[in-house]
Amino acid sequence: MKNLVLYSLLAIGVSFASCQSKTKKETAKAETEVACTNDCSKCEKSSETKSVANSTEGAGVYYFHGDRKCKTCKAVGEKAKEVAEKMNIQFFDINLDQEENKAVAKEFQASGSSLFIKHSKSGEIEDLTNFAFRNALNDTKAYIEKLESTLKAEM
Repeated sequence: MKNLVLYSLLAIGVSFASCQSKTKKETAKAETEVACTNDCSKCEKSSETKSVANSTEGAGVYYFHGDRKCKTCKAVGEKAKEVAEKMNIQFFDINLDQEENKAVAKEFQASGSSLFIKHSKSGEIEDLTNFAFRNALNDTKAYIEKLESTLKAEM
């Protein structure tokens, strides 16, 4: 009797797990097939996104993102771009979903939304992702100050 109950529970668990796996795959596939529903005047997927596959030597601010961005992702990118332009430093807006940007993403080891500074003097790459995403919305002033001080340090 114990074995029957054990096998029944095991069978239910396996069938539930296989259903969840299929559902997750279908959901992921559906999400990739969904067209951009954002206001295209603000869509970062437009021609405004620069291809930087051949610009990996350049120092500057590298903002990595996908086609779809949350409120925090947008804030990180917008503020970083403003600071870079104000300081006359190159800003690279890199869409990870575009094939031509895979090499740059690999160089920076960026697999998701992230923010890096590539210093001109040392060539070092500084990862500001955690700080940026923690503060871009909640403490914008601290985020901008940190970004400016980091850029001033070695640019």
